[in-house]
Amino acid sequence: MEWRRFMTKQRITIISLVSMLIFGLLLSGKLLYENKWLEGSLIKESQQISGVLSAEILDKQGASEMLVNTGQVTNLQSLCTQLKTISGKHPIRLVDQRTPELEEVYQQMQFAIQEGMVMGNFTQMRETLAIQAEQAGVVMNLTMDNEGIYLVLTQGEHQLVSVIERHGQGTFLPSVGRDYPGMNQ
Repeated sequence: MEWRRFMTKQRITIISLVSMLIFGLLLSGKLLYENKWLEGSLIKESQQISGVLSAEILDKQGASEMLVNTGQVTNLQSLCTQLKTISGKHPIRLVDQRTPELEEVYQQMQFAIQEGMVMGNFTQMRETLAIQAEQAGVVMNLTMDNEGIYLVLTQGEHQLVSVIERHGQGTFLPSVGRDYPGMNQ
């Protein structure tokens, strides 16, 4: 009887250890798949999109984001739609070739953009932004859909891109210039 109880305890111990080992292997396999294969696939797919120079997954303070280095973007709305389909759970941050002058124009446009979003007068917003861009000597491309407003300001070879989400979805983080910390150049 004593022998049988000893063998039962030993079996339970062995089964528990094997179960924990299998669970650990499965969990590490899942993490490896998500962090290496899926991330590599995501980056390769994003580089096939017109206007994307490079992409990487950046882990910052426990949160990850997809950092997308843009070249000359001709259709920001299309670029964003394609990025959303491949980004998975990662929020997207666009990195552009902005200048202080473009940033200043963009900051001045914020009043009309915010008013247009709150009041819903998008036609007036577009007219106001077009006037501001023309006065600053900047080429503006503005489009929108149900999810966001897509703004591209171009001056020479420099470009500022911005996605302003209409419902605060959190898919797109504020865009930044090339000096963003963590961006591999």
